Amino acid sequence: MDRLITHDVLDDGALHRITLCDDARRNALSRAMFDELDAALAATSGAIAGRQAASCVLLAATGRAFCSGFDLGACVADPSTMGTFLQRLSAAVRSLRSLPCPVVAAVQGPALAGGCALVTACDVVIAGPGARFAYPVHRIGLSPAISLPTLRGHTGGGARTVALAPEPLDAAAARALGLVHELVDDPAALDARALAVSRQLLAKGPQALASIKRWMNAHDGSCDGDALDATLAASMATGSSEESRSMLAATWAAMQKPR
Repeated sequence: MDRLITHDVLDDGALHRITLCDDARRNALSRAMFDELDAALAATSGAIAGRQAASCVLLAATGRAFCSGFDLGACVADPSTMGTFLQRLSAAVRSLRSLPCPVVAAVQGPALAGGCALVTACDVVIAGPGARFAYPVHRIGLSPAISLPTLRGHTGGGARTVALAPEPLDAAAARALGLVHELVDDPAALDARALAVSRQLLAKGPQALASIKRWMNAHDGSCDGDALDATLAASMATGSSEESRSMLAATWAAMQKPR
């Protein structure tokens, strides 16, 4: 079975590159994808904890989309899956945000719903021309509240615009709001630029980086356990509602029709 995620350890253990690589499913967050993501994050966290030197994590993807969100087919087949996926997404976001080193995201295509949540958990976001950011979950009756603590950490008051935008935001619009930090005009240059930025961060003091990340998380509330628990509960409440189940079923049926 092909891997859904690759985990490459570069620069003598300093740089961990985690890449979503299930292009056939637009890198949708399925049970298998979550399993591999959890394993990669656990291995990364353990390796970083044992280092005295600087570390950095690069979260990337291959194919048409950075991440299209949850595997909706699995949620239709078993409605309890939505709650499971929300809990696992929340855990992944917390893991990324709490790593004691910078996390860089290289976004080459749409980052939708859960995919956008993963991006907000990163510290530095570099986007290619095809990047798009959106929370289209309202159309399936699901609140994107789970993502608000980390989204607000990037955008402040702009979180309302990102969370409620009727159409996906392109990279330039996301940069204006603070979610994206750098645009790369040439999609072929995105990976090289993300690696270069990651290596620039490796040249900085690891204790200083860990300290400033810890203080920024405390300042913006993006690692506030109570807030993360409350927003997860809000998303799960909508995800288990009859409104959400009926809207999800209708949306999924429409997606299966030939175009």
